[in-house]
Amino acid sequence: MSVVSNPLAEILNEIKNELAHQISLAKNADTRIDARKLAYQSQTLNDAIMASEISDENKMMLKKFSFTLQDSSTVKSLRYEKQDLERVLSNLNSI
Repeated sequence: MSVVSNPLAEILNEIKNELAHQISLAKNADTRIDARKLAYQSQTLNDAIMASEISDENKMMLKKFSFTLQDSSTVKSLRYEKQDLERVLSNLNSI
């Protein structure tokens, strides 16, 4: 059984899809991206974290991810965020 609640899982999946979409639009690793949707999703993620019943440790991990997501401005940073999200999801689901 997954530890991640439905609203939290939904926003994490949306973020994953948006990261993949933004990466696919870019021509090279230094391309600036339009991160407005990711910034909005980051805020939605913060709200979902606060409402979730996951452990404080997992909340802290997700808050750190959300904070770094807000600073993503290049494709290179998005690639790192995508890897970080995969690690976060793996950690949440392995409990």
